[in-house]
This record gives sequence, C-alpha cells and structure tokens, in this order.
Amino acid sequence: MMRDKMISEWKKVNLYSPSGQKQFLEAVEHFLRKPARRLRGRTQEFTVPSDFPASAVDAIAKFHQVDEADLAWQQVFEVIDFTQTSKNGFEILDVGSGLSFRAVKPGEKAEVYKVSGEVVPVSFDLYGGALGWSKLWFDDQEYWKLEDTAAEFRAKWFAQQAQAHYDLISAARPDSDVAWQGASGDSRALRDAETINYACAAIIEDLIGKGYEVSPGANFVVLAPVQLWARLRNALNITADGSAGQINFNVSLAVTTKLKNQALAQADTSHYFACLPGRKLKSGLRMDLTILSEPDLLAYAETVAGWGRYGAAVGESKQLRRCATA
Repeated sequence: MMRDKMISEWKKVNLYSPSGQKQFLEAVEHFLRKPARRLRGRTQEFTVPSDFPASAVDAIAKFHQVDEADLAWQQVFEVIDFTQTSKNGFEILDVGSGLSFRAVKPGEKAEVYKVSGEVVPVSFDLYGGALGWSKLWFDDQEYWKLEDTAAEFRAKWFAQQAQAHYDLISAARPDSDVAWQGASGDSRALRDAETINYACAAIIEDLIGKGYEVSPGANFVVLAPVQLWARLRNALNITADGSAGQINFNVSLAVTTKLKNQALAQADTSHYFACLPGRKLKSGLRMDLTILSEPDLLAYAETVAGWGRYGAAVGESKQLRRCATA
C-alpha cells in the first residue's frame, strides 16, 4: 500500500520469500524514482501512529531534512524519453560549438567536454550508487531508518543528475558574457530588467540564419542562483509606469543552488543565465532509476543498488547568455 512514503505497512514486508522480496524492491524503486514535489515534515510522512507498531512510533525522534529535487534544469533542456527504446544515444544535427558530458566511472561525477560537427552523438552513460540496509532495522522494527536512508539516496540521485546538466550550462558561456546594462543613476531593478532585455535580444540576433524559429515572441527562461531570486523577481515584475523599465520578452524565472563559473571550479552566485530553452539544448533519459538488491551474508544486511542512464548536450551555446549583476 503506497502513500507519500515508501511503504505504509512495514509489518507486512517479508524479505524471506521470493514474492516478498519482489514486492519490496518494487516499492523501493517506485519511491526512489519519484522526486518529491513537496517534502513535508518527516514525522508527517507516517500520517498516523496506527500505520506503524508503537515501538516504531516511539523510535521516531529526529530526521534528516531532504530538500525537494532540483528540476529547474528541465525548464531549459528539452527532455526526451528513450526508456522504451534500445538506443545507446541520440544525435544533434549541425552543432557548431557545444558541450556534452560523460561519466568517468559509475557513481562518479560527469565530465564536461566540447563537441562540434554536422552530427554530434550524445551517449547514454550509466550512473549508479548503492546503500546498505541492516536487517536489524527490520528485526527491531526501526522502519523509519529505511525511509530516511531511501529518501537521502533518492535526493543524491536527482542532485547528481541536476548538477551534470547545470555544469553544461555553466561551462557554455564566459563569466564576462553580458555586462550589467543601464546608467549608473538607474535603479537596480531597472538595470537588471535592461540586462535581461539585452541578453534575450542578443540570443535572437545571434540565431538569425541558423534555422531556428526564433521571434521576439519566443519564451525565455532566466536561470539564477537562489541568492538572486528576490532581486530578479523584482526586475521581472517591473511595469511601465514612467519611472521604471519593462521586460520586453516572455520570461519565466527558475532558481537553483548549482550554478558555477565557466571553469566549474567554484559556485557562481553573482551571475544568472538568460536561456532560449529547447531547440538544441537536449537531454535524453534512457533508463529510469532501476533498483537491484541482494543479501549481504557477512553483514546481516540487504544491499540495494540503483542504476540509471542518461545523456545531454548543449548543442548551441548561443541559446545561453551569462548576465552580470554589477
């Protein structure tokens, strides 16, 4: 029985029968694949005390807080579902200069590298990780530890996937891409608005003649670090009232904690990106997070491994502009 948590009635879990193991793994896989839209207080995930034996309720003291999955990158990349295919990658046509990534080894971070050519292949790399569940947690009915560990594992999976995509964006444009626009006497919000207008106009101008259907009515995404969230929200809400400027384009705002400088050497919290989403900003999902399990006889534990495959590329870096704030 599934609710917002992984398993509602842990007492019914039976790891000692093939059918019980199968049901357990299906529940774990379902939980890990679904990024939480809104993680409530950890004790609230258990709904009511009757869901668990009294000893388990009494054992719930303090949980690690797990952030909601960062999916803002999906507003920039066109995500293509290849899970029902047998492909080992996909292709992007006519890439003048761009970036892609590949996994160094399963479980390690992705490596960003440059790509170019009339047809650029993007491979689906394998990413994975594992966690161990002590069978003592089942014996002692400390089910909250299983929930807690699974939630953290899920958060790390989606964080790794997100970081790989943000690194592509961060590496695509120089740190001194678009200067802060406006006059020194203008308000900060006005100057930010003029910078966004300038960046969007530059994207449209640079893509003229490249076969894109880009017009001033296109939808843009401003991707920003959380430190600039309120500031850019203020700039995007400016209206033409005689004393302030106005955003000339259709722009939505997305925020993250994962943007870096172009060298990917450190976090960048003083710049943001104006993005023309989709087109040649492509991401492909080949295999959803898939769970495998086997007993660890030497540790009296159950080892659960998660594996997934995906690939992505910035096929046209001119769809992106890094904007200054000072």
